[in-house]
Amino acid sequence: MIAVERPEPELEPAEAYVAPQPAAGRLRLVLAPRIWPKSKPFGDKVTAAALLVALLAAVAGSAGVLNGFIAVGLQARAAAVHQRWAVMRAEGIPDSDLAVLEQEWIYSQRIKYLGAGTDFWWPGASATVDSWQSATAAIWARDLRMNREGAIAADRTLHAALGAEPRTQTKARIDALGAAATPGEFAALRADWELEARLVPIDRNLASAAGTLATQVQQAGALGIRSDPAPDSLARADGYSWMGALERMARAEMLTRNLANVRNDLQGRLDAAVVTQEAFSHVAHEINVAIIYGIDLSSYQARIDTNRGAYANAATVAQFQGITSDLNGIATTADNAINTALNTTHVISGVAFIYQNHPLSCEEAATSMALTHQGINVSQDQILAELGADRRPMSVDASGRVRWGNPYETFVGNVNGSESNFSGYGTYWPPLVRIAKAHGARLIAYGSMSADTIYARVIAGHPVVAFATWDWAWHPRHDYLTFDGRWIPFIGPAQASHVYTVVGVSPGSVLINDPIRGQYWISKGAFQAGYSDFGEAIVFA
Repeated sequence: MIAVERPEPELEPAEAYVAPQPAAGRLRLVLAPRIWPKSKPFGDKVTAAALLVALLAAVAGSAGVLNGFIAVGLQARAAAVHQRWAVMRAEGIPDSDLAVLEQEWIYSQRIKYLGAGTDFWWPGASATVDSWQSATAAIWARDLRMNREGAIAADRTLHAALGAEPRTQTKARIDALGAAATPGEFAALRADWELEARLVPIDRNLASAAGTLATQVQQAGALGIRSDPAPDSLARADGYSWMGALERMARAEMLTRNLANVRNDLQGRLDAAVVTQEAFSHVAHEINVAIIYGIDLSSYQARIDTNRGAYANAATVAQFQGITSDLNGIATTADNAINTALNTTHVISGVAFIYQNHPLSCEEAATSMALTHQGINVSQDQILAELGADRRPMSVDASGRVRWGNPYETFVGNVNGSESNFSGYGTYWPPLVRIAKAHGARLIAYGSMSADTIYARVIAGHPVVAFATWDWAWHPRHDYLTFDGRWIPFIGPAQASHVYTVVGVSPGSVLINDPIRGQYWISKGAFQAGYSDFGEAIVFA
């Protein structure tokens, strides 16, 4: 037997081999002991040369030859296994799982003889390759199982995070699991689905933030203010929804901060814009009231128009606040002017006093008085003639409802009759407006209006014909139906209505031209009580 010594440092315990009996005509070669490196591969030049010399010497000094076919075959098997490891790495097996096998392969290839690693010339080398193949299959099966189980768990986690999801979406993941065949494919599914599960609450928060911002943009449009840079942020959010999981994860934090900042900024501008809008409404109201009182505030209109332009272009809360402050200043000026007017006594000159000459011609007399302010003289009888009259008597229908003529169209009943017995009533403002206009009168307003509006019109120098109660007190109404089915404001027959011409206002009183009782002052409280039953008037220029 030929023995070849090997170096001892950092080696594992020796492995002894029992040489089998040589076949006929073959050399029985035993190298003992067989050893493997502990940390670094065996094979410095001296040892390699010594081993090769020993092998050649053994062959030369014997009548037999080494069986090279077995060694070369084992080399081929080992190379195929090694090539399989490369494929396994590409298919998801970690380098660490193959590290020990790879180290053994490297060691086996440090010294070669006739194209085969010298280890494969040793007896029992076939068992080494067998163990590599067995370990390779075990590593593949283990990693395939672990990664498949991980992918299935990730699918369940994602489904739980999503809650209710479309069946097609669930089926797509099931199909992906069925199509996966390698540890790498299962690992990729697991990684994707775990990331998607982490992204579910993030995506929902972003979608909610984008939805809120979109609503704010609509509100900004309704208020007529700028919403930038919100549209750009919404475009980014839309682009985000089309990205893959990795890119979404990379951009989610920045987009979340961007949406929050833009949303907060725009909400501040929206709140400020609402206040500014209210300031615009308030100043417009105050100026309109001032105009009613005859106060000229036209010099402020240019400032208001400038503020409207600034409002449309405002991009900060401070800019809106500046506009609001200026508008409130104008409104305060208008309000002070109105208060000054209200605290001053105003009496309209140039209105002739006329008594009524028929029991029920108060509205005609009041209209004649108001017309004189414009130099128009039309008698009561002329107005009555142009009005015409519906003289059909009052009737009561089967339901007990009074049916009578329509004072919004003509005079109802006999002008010399009585409201208490339904023999005569009168007319309301539409026929009187028609006749006044026919005689060239200029009218400011007519129909329903408040007592405050009447005061303002009088302060502005416009006489007002007002429909009220006879005794300047409120009374429950007993409205009746016209023959054609229209309800008519009516306080009779127990109480009587009356028509007046208002020609003056003081801080607490109203100056009345009463066609029956003459001219007198009454309190604003009494005027409003009597006027509220009808709430209708005609304002003359």
